[in-house]
Amino acid sequence: MNGLRKCDRNLKMASHHTQGHWSHKNILRLLENMENNVPHNDRETFKTTLSHLDWEKIAFNHFSAEMCKDKWVEMSSKMRKLRTLKELVLEAKECVKSPMKGKKWEKHPDFPKKPLTAYICFYKEKQAQYLQVHPEMNNLALTKVLESHLQYLGHIITQIWT
Repeated sequence: MNGLRKCDRNLKMASHHTQGHWSHKNILRLLENMENNVPHNDRETFKTTLSHLDWEKIAFNHFSAEMCKDKWVEMSSKMRKLRTLKELVLEAKECVKSPMKGKKWEKHPDFPKKPLTAYICFYKEKQAQYLQVHPEMNNLALTKVLESHLQYLGHIITQIWT
């Protein structure tokens, strides 16, 4: 659908709610019923179409119209709503079917960092020396001077600091 979406945990699996247990299968059924009851030529905003939905037609098994509506509100609370209701229902359905799609993994705090490049090692070591000799230099000028030294010495510095 779009690259900015995030699958929320509410969409992922069943949640124990005060109204009852919503299984993965029940959530998919809710979304299918919603998809079938949204007009095919849906061009209205999300809120407008939502207000016109007949929740009695969406209700199924022991889930009342009010329970279905509350579950949809819970599920859609984290979704970007500048789209039609049909698009939102399809996105929610996709999230339920593949909950890990679009999620970023957090790095473990002890995960090793990438090694510094030869330029960064050279810059860190020489920066203090150049600032003592030339205290009037700002960071931009200092970077340009060190860059020119690195280009001049190039291959030798790369061998030393890698």
